[in-house]
Parts: sequence; structure tokens; C-alpha cells
Amino acid sequence: MLESEVKIRVRYKETDNMGVVHHSNYVNYYEVARTEMMRERGLTYKEMEARGVMLPVHDIRITYLAPAYYDDLLTVRIRLAERPGVKLRFLHEVYNEAGELINTGEVVLVFVHADTRRPMRAPQWFLDLFDC
Repeated sequence: MLESEVKIRVRYKETDNMGVVHHSNYVNYYEVARTEMMRERGLTYKEMEARGVMLPVHDIRITYLAPAYYDDLLTVRIRLAERPGVKLRFLHEVYNEAGELINTGEVVLVFVHADTRRPMRAPQWFLDLFDC
């Protein structure tokens, strides 16, 4: 399936007293990768919401393998796990500058009508953008 990657520099505010990236920041890194992957395909969240579709997070799973530190340049790889239906599932891998895998994660989102807030199937225009 579709893959993408983005580079993210760890900012000081994202670290704890030990200079280690706080665990909560990985969710933000995943979101950056997801929004940039969509942008590469010609779609922004703003445009998608204007078309009446929202993508709230349903589930997040994270595995921490090694720490990241202040000023590290991380590579966040994202992969569309399967053809979207009502749910959209992404797999993430985070690598440090040495190319070592330090974190993995899975994010599941749900397609929702913006006006009714009810679940819906992935629109055909979305599937077309992602060649699904």
C-alpha cells in the first residue's frame, strides 16, 4: 500500500527533564506524517472537512523501543495498512539519525459525516486519491 515519510527535528519543549522526547509527542509526530502524506496526494484536512468529511481518531497503539533526544532528526515513516472502508488504518515507524527503529505505532481513524457526526464509508474521491 501507499507509503510516505517526513523528517521531524525534536524541539526542546518536546523533551522531559532527562532530555528525552516525552511519550505523548509521538502522537503528534504521527499526525504530522499523516497530514503530509495526504498533502502529497493533493488533499488537506481543511479541504476534506469542507467536503463534509471528518477523520476523528478511534484508536492509537504505540510501542517505545528506544528514546529520542532533543535536536535529533527523526524520520517518521507512514504506511496505509489496507484499503479504507469506514476505518482508515495507518502504520508508523520512527527512526533516529543512525537509522535505528525507535518507535512503532498504529493509528485508526473513522470517516464521519461532518454534519451528522455519524460514521460513513470512505468517499470514492478519497479512494481515488489514494489509488485504493
